[in-house]
Amino acid sequence: MESIFIGSEDIRKQLPVDSERFDDIDAEFKKLMAMMAKTPNVVKATNVKGLAEQLEVIQSQLSLCEKALAEYLETKRLAFPRFYFASSADLLDILSNGNQPMMVAKHLTKLFDSMAKLKMREVDGKPSNTAVSMTAKDGEIVKFSSECVCEGQVEVWLNKLMNAMRATIRHEFSESMSTYEEKPRDQWLFEYPAQVSLAGTQIWWTSEVSSAFARLEEGYENALKDYYKKQIAQLNNLITLLLGSLTKGERQKVMTICTIDVHSRDTVAKMIQQKVESKQSFSWQSQLRHRWDTTEEDCFANICDAQFRYSHEYLGNTPRLVITPLTDRCYITLTQSLHLVMGGAPAGPAGTGKTETTKDLGRAFGMMVYVFNCSEQMDYKSCGNIFKGLAQSGAWGCFDEFNRITVEVKYILKVLR
Repeated sequence: MESIFIGSEDIRKQLPVDSERFDDIDAEFKKLMAMMAKTPNVVKATNVKGLAEQLEVIQSQLSLCEKALAEYLETKRLAFPRFYFASSADLLDILSNGNQPMMVAKHLTKLFDSMAKLKMREVDGKPSNTAVSMTAKDGEIVKFSSECVCEGQVEVWLNKLMNAMRATIRHEFSESMSTYEEKPRDQWLFEYPAQVSLAGTQIWWTSEVSSAFARLEEGYENALKDYYKKQIAQLNNLITLLLGSLTKGERQKVMTICTIDVHSRDTVAKMIQQKVESKQSFSWQSQLRHRWDTTEEDCFANICDAQFRYSHEYLGNTPRLVITPLTDRCYITLTQSLHLVMGGAPAGPAGTGKTETTKDLGRAFGMMVYVFNCSEQMDYKSCGNIFKGLAQSGAWGCFDEFNRITVEVKYILKVLR
């Protein structure tokens, strides 16, 4: 408490009455400690008339300070809901350095999926408070479509930063959609962030398979087979790129697109084998299909009868899991559950990829996924804070080792859900 009320100028300004109260408590407690130090005998030192009552008053005053601090932090969390996922110590550090964006930047990885650093515009050789680009944990740099001014209250400019991040990713999507057919695919994918290139290839895969089905319905029997040959040629081009000279980031991008492209190829091969002739077939409808809506200028993901709007959370240049038939089943189950406004609980042995599959599904939707390692220490209050943060931020929560939570808390969570 001392480092909070005495060390933080911002909190002293926001809570002047409680800061003054804590100063009095601190002075009185130090006076008591000095008095105790003069008497080595613990019985004599503590057997002083009125000491117990004095300590009780200090304790009650300290409780008032703690309550005021908790209420203060709650107002900040309500203003920027992602603060619910930061510890009180981290949040206090963020608030005390709110007017120094570069000091706050070290906490960005706790609030955003991949944003780790900000590049500020330089004025007269010194960094200003205007962010011009963001850097991912893996080192990928993405320039903001419009600069973000990081001034004022920290929760206000962090909201602006989040909006700038989403606007930038959406702008990159729009640009990539308009240039895909103008350039060779193996050249196009290097011109955009890895997240945009990957989602763009998935959008065009959906579009091209739908076109193949349209030609099938018109009577051209080899439409899907022709597209399958095109997919193999595209994969061969990517393999040639991988054999060439690439930077670490470019190699990771191409490998991730290869991973998704292999699944796309296998899906088309399976439909050819099953002699699927309509895009209404379950073999096609059960796939996660991305599409670009030209009317709304936004990306949507469809699977069976469920539809999700892409969230445009910046994900960086991260690898993806190999998609297996079991992954497809997990995707269908979880998305149908979300479509019915419910949750999902993948079950199975440890280390089989339940958490990673959930995270990958979130990445497919451009969604922020917070992973919580549950323990017996999680009570209804800590779980309540998590749910408040998830409900207000719109992010997904993945509760790892959920069985460790006590039965009483599980029941409360079930009622809340």
